[in-house]
Amino acid sequence: MQMIKKPISRGFNLVEIAIILVIFTLVITGVLRGQELINSAKARNLIDQKSSFQTAFIAFSNRYKLTAGDLTTAQASYVANNIVIPSGATCAGDGVINFDASATCANNPESVLVFQNLTAVNLLSCANCMNVRASAPNVDATTANTYINSYSQSYRFGLTSASNLSGGGYWLDPNPTLMPAKNILSTGSKVTAAILQQVDQKADDGFPHSGLFRQSTTDSADTTANCTSSSTTSGVTSYVWSTNNNANCAGAWLF
Repeated sequence: MQMIKKPISRGFNLVEIAIILVIFTLVITGVLRGQELINSAKARNLIDQKSSFQTAFIAFSNRYKLTAGDLTTAQASYVANNIVIPSGATCAGDGVINFDASATCANNPESVLVFQNLTAVNLLSCANCMNVRASAPNVDATTANTYINSYSQSYRFGLTSASNLSGGGYWLDPNPTLMPAKNILSTGSKVTAAILQQVDQKADDGFPHSGLFRQSTTDSADTTANCTSSSTTSGVTSYVWSTNNNANCAGAWLF
């Protein structure tokens, strides 16, 4: 009787396992490197948008000797180019771009109109910005009417005060009561602290509470406590970006 030999099954040998591990490592490294490049590109985009806005804002001032977003009816007629001004404005022409429409500046969304004004005279590229209208009270920034970030969230510009963990205005400072209000360009929300840290390291000092780039709570972003970590030494409080979570954060450029 003839015996039928069964095939002998065997596992991977050491060489094959080593090859698989090398391939796996290369794939993981490639994925991580790809994500790093994507994050770096997003950070660079936020920096480039700020530079574009800053250049346009200064150019408008130099060309017309006026402040974009803060025009009276007569000034808008002088600039022309379909410039939009707020209806019933009580603060137009006072030299201040109000970050929030308020009781004293009803119907005056200057933090939105600034982008429309710059776009209307071809200093800023922002198709959405030409959709803004100022007929309703307290018009706010939306993705349909203002400058947006790569996360489709609204930029805003205007004068506002500082804040800390205890609350206050819209940009982080350890001693907000000692700081004067400043014009800020908010980045819009939905940005992780890790991306904001990259922006800060590339363009400023790397810390969310100092320099010209700060943590911000604009546009419904998460709190300072969720986006930064703080420590106090000898009565001095400092902050770092909380890069170990995916909180909905925002930043602000000081002008």
